[in-house]
Amino acid sequence: MKDTSLINKTLLQNANNDLYMKMLGIEIIEISSGYAKAKMKVTKEICNPYNSVHGGCLFSLADITAGYAACAYGHYVSTVSGNMNYIKPAMNTNYIYCIGEVVRQGKQISVYNVELSDDNGNILETGSFTFFTLNREV
Repeated sequence: MKDTSLINKTLLQNANNDLYMKMLGIEIIEISSGYAKAKMKVTKEICNPYNSVHGGCLFSLADITAGYAACAYGHYVSTVSGNMNYIKPAMNTNYIYCIGEVVRQGKQISVYNVELSDDNGNILETGSFTFFTLNREV
C-alpha cells in the first residue's frame, strides 16, 4: 500500500481533473483516511426555480465527499447506497460545505456520514453512504 501522503496527493489530482466536479463547482479542500471536506460554489446554474440549490447537486456533493474520504484508505470505492435528509433549503450562501466521516471501514463494505452546511455553519443536510471497496489501489 502507498503511503498516506501519496494517496492524498493522487486523490487531489483526480479531483482537480474530474469534469463532473468542475461542472458542479466542487472542490476537495481537505482529505485524510476516513475524512474529507469539500465545498461547492453556489451559482444560478445549480439552483432550482426557488433559488435553492437543487437536491441532486447536494446529493452529488455528499456522495463525492464521502467517496473521497473512503478512498483515502488506499483503494477506490463504488457507491452501494446513499440516503439524504434535506433539513433546510440550501440558499443565501456563497458555498455549500460538506464533511464526510467514517462510521465503519470494513474490508469490502464501509459506511460514511455526511453533513452539509452553509457559509455560517448552519447544518442544511445530513446523510449516510455505503461503499464497496474495489480491488484497485489509489
